[in-house]
Amino acid sequence: METLWQDLRYALRMLRKNRGFSAVAVLSLALGIGANTTIFTVVNAVLLNPLPVKDISLLVDISTLDKKTTIAFANAQKLTVSYQNCKDYRDQNDVLSGMSCFAVGQLTLSGRGEPQQFTALLASANYFDVLGVKPVVGRTFFPDEDQKPGGNTVAVLSYSLWARQFGSDPHIIGQTITLNAVGYTVVGVAPRNFKGTFAFAPSELIWIPISMNQQALSGPLKEFFNDRRALFVFALGRLKPAVAREQAQASLQTIAARLEQEYPKDNQGRSIVLSPLADAVVGVNQHSQFALAGGMLMSIVGLVLLIACVNLANLLLAQAAKREKEMSIRAALGASPRRLMRQLLTESMLLSLMGGALGLLLAYWSRDVLWSFRPAFLTQSSIDLALDGRVLGFTVGISLLTGLLFGLVPAVKVARPDLIETLKVGGRGGTLGWSHNRLRSLLVVAEIALALVALIGAGLFVRSMEFAQKLDAGFESKNLFVFNFDLASQQYTPEHGQQFYRDAIERAAAVPGVQMATIAANPPLGGGFGRTVFREGEQQMPGKHGSLVTTDPVAPNYFQTLRIPLLRGREFTDSDREQTTPAAIINEAMAKHFWPNEEALGKRFTFFGEDQLREIVGVVHDSTILQVGEDPTPVVYLPLQQNFSPFATMQVRTTDNPAAVMGTVRSQVQSIDRNLALTNLQTIGEIMNDGLWAARMGAALLALFALLALVLAAIGIYGVMGYSVSQRTQEVGIRMALGAQPRDVFKLVIGQGMLLAGLGMGLGLAAALALTRVLASLLFGVSARDPLTFAGVTLLLGAVALLACYLPARRATKIDPLVALRYE
Repeated sequence: METLWQDLRYALRMLRKNRGFSAVAVLSLALGIGANTTIFTVVNAVLLNPLPVKDISLLVDISTLDKKTTIAFANAQKLTVSYQNCKDYRDQNDVLSGMSCFAVGQLTLSGRGEPQQFTALLASANYFDVLGVKPVVGRTFFPDEDQKPGGNTVAVLSYSLWARQFGSDPHIIGQTITLNAVGYTVVGVAPRNFKGTFAFAPSELIWIPISMNQQALSGPLKEFFNDRRALFVFALGRLKPAVAREQAQASLQTIAARLEQEYPKDNQGRSIVLSPLADAVVGVNQHSQFALAGGMLMSIVGLVLLIACVNLANLLLAQAAKREKEMSIRAALGASPRRLMRQLLTESMLLSLMGGALGLLLAYWSRDVLWSFRPAFLTQSSIDLALDGRVLGFTVGISLLTGLLFGLVPAVKVARPDLIETLKVGGRGGTLGWSHNRLRSLLVVAEIALALVALIGAGLFVRSMEFAQKLDAGFESKNLFVFNFDLASQQYTPEHGQQFYRDAIERAAAVPGVQMATIAANPPLGGGFGRTVFREGEQQMPGKHGSLVTTDPVAPNYFQTLRIPLLRGREFTDSDREQTTPAAIINEAMAKHFWPNEEALGKRFTFFGEDQLREIVGVVHDSTILQVGEDPTPVVYLPLQQNFSPFATMQVRTTDNPAAVMGTVRSQVQSIDRNLALTNLQTIGEIMNDGLWAARMGAALLALFALLALVLAAIGIYGVMGYSVSQRTQEVGIRMALGAQPRDVFKLVIGQGMLLAGLGMGLGLAAALALTRVLASLLFGVSARDPLTFAGVTLLLGAVALLACYLPARRATKIDPLVALRYE
């Protein structure tokens, strides 16, 4: 300990003595470590931070695999389960200590000022017990509180909802609140940080028993909830001790096979797959994409930090050249190589810890700045970006590793000095020839290669973002806004609901500045209800596979309002009523999927489980259904008058900026029913921006980090070439005294610098070609080997390297031979 304290004191004295070097080193490390800590904080919150549940490693997500049905939209290979199957899996398995089923809905809280809509989880009674979650106030559900259909009127509130809506009133337990016009008794409040099992769920939640599905849900969810074919329910389970996930999956697949035999119409081709619940928090189908994006960001900031380490290693090698005489004298007086190495590593570690401390402060600040740019659908408490123990441990670990990386090579080099050579050189002022700089040159080559990889990665994402922003959404998004409502929250009948829609469209269209208004079940970029479609006659054919497509009931003027081009046939009219032939309009993607090389107009199809044929009366242009950049998704549009949906979206086109009339339109519709919650009032532009937020933020961060890598690489080249010129002052003076012209010296320095840059860019291009292939799934319309990006980035880095070499080369041409020959 005494020796360590001596090393620390000596290291502090050396850092104070070289304040300029210390400041540059600490700032470089702070930028690199701060960037890594910031990104790791996000990755930790989204992918690594376990849910506040008991033994998350034992919890699994249970999903359906459907081998018979073709999934016509992307990222949906693992499906939810049906409620009836979920109950059978729960009751018949012997590998899970508990299994819970839950569905997601929306409930309108009324009777407390303006009605508000909140996300609700309709859960089986053992939901909290399976997760190992205890309430902070009151209780959770009793074991039998999911057995009485429509009669288990109890609710558990999330901590956030309890705090914001009820002022953290401890007497809330036992009080009655009105949800969807039904009174519920509040029995408990969930823990502060618990908001279910989804990372991006809102923090204000309500849990009610799953037996309340008919009172809480609406539309197809309500109609088909108890249908064994309908996949509406999420399922999670807790493994028994000593039961592996693979073993549990095999056991549940046996039950699935038995259910397939017992219910062939509903379960044919269906099985079960288990995933870690920790993976399912971002969506069981999206986890790999999130992991890839997080890994890419961590890789880029890791490259930035590695470049900073290379720069510091070069700086320390330069410092080491000045200290070789000191180390040689200490060695001559008896200091062992191990003792000298420890001293130098202590200095490096001290620098890295100081950089880590400053980097942590930068991460704390940049985390808040980054989160301030979040989209509207993410509330302040949606994701916990706390600098928790894992983040702090990461920062300390990366700081120590960084100190070792940039300090080890100089320490090894200086700890074993050549006493005779050092004394000779020391008498000539401590300069060394070019041959002694090979290690520093190799470090610069590595630095250039790393910078090129970072720049190419960032360039691909910037190009991808530009392409995504120019994509045609398939409808005109300018001067269009939307808001949602759920008529089931006020127990509307279909007849009453259809009248409400007519009145709402009429009142909205009458507002000055409104050009047209319509109603649809789904908002733009809001997805939709999926149903399995068979072409006419195929449902009765053995072995025929249906396709799961998106459905959207819409009002007659829907396509005119959104300006989705009608390609063939007709649009819906008021004559498409319940008593007339069922009609449908499909998009091009569906026409190509079901009737390739045929005319789809006039064709007929059925939904699974129905005998009723629906005739295609029109074909419209493809439009974005879920997210910008998606492949065209098959969609069936249905007449709203033939397919009533209590949950709907009003879509309003204005003559000018929607902001001027949004409030008025909302007030006019609200006046029809004051107890109806109107939610998610947004322009389509805002929705599209929210949809591109992750990609845009990722591209911006990558561009920022790549720019930092470029600057660090330029500094590295400049430092090496500048130091080389300084070392070779006598050599240059002799050359010029013997007749060398300034241009010859200029070419010599430029040539050596660009040789290093060329080697680095060659290695970087090879590495980038190998590594960028894994990014293909994250790019919009841009190849992972986009030649324009590769060429442009290489030229940019070459130009920066040339500039970094130019300044030392120009200085070399101004060396006075007489001064150089006296140079020490």
